[in-house]
Amino acid sequence: MKLRIFKETPARLPAARIKRLFDEFTTRKARRSVRGTVNLVITDDKNIRRLNRKFRRKDKATDVLSFNLDNPEDDDSVFGEIYISAETARRQATEYETTLSEEYLRLFCHGLLHLFGFDHVKKTDEKIMKAIENQYLESVGR
Repeated sequence: MKLRIFKETPARLPAARIKRLFDEFTTRKARRSVRGTVNLVITDDKNIRRLNRKFRRKDKATDVLSFNLDNPEDDDSVFGEIYISAETARRQATEYETTLSEEYLRLFCHGLLHLFGFDHVKKTDEKIMKAIENQYLESVGR
């Protein structure tokens, strides 16, 4: 699998750690048959709100959205996309008393988990997802 990063808004990303997290995740979680590219898009509150309204019927900005797009047969097809709002990430980093780099990593990991079928609708699923998220963040030097 491949990762491509797109910035629709200026943002300083921990790109090396994001790529390391992606490699770690896809090596351990992705089935060998899963192929394709994951696009990470750094956007703003306005665009993520538009996407959230269109696809989830929630008229508000959110921190991260994930979309499975295809079941690709080659590495050039798009498997999925993860959108992160730079503005929301910045606010949350302050709120959670962490660095912006750590918040980007957390949101990217969260988005990856959604792409690979994890969810947190139920409280028990939320705990499982959070534990796996923490495990991956620790593996890339949280």
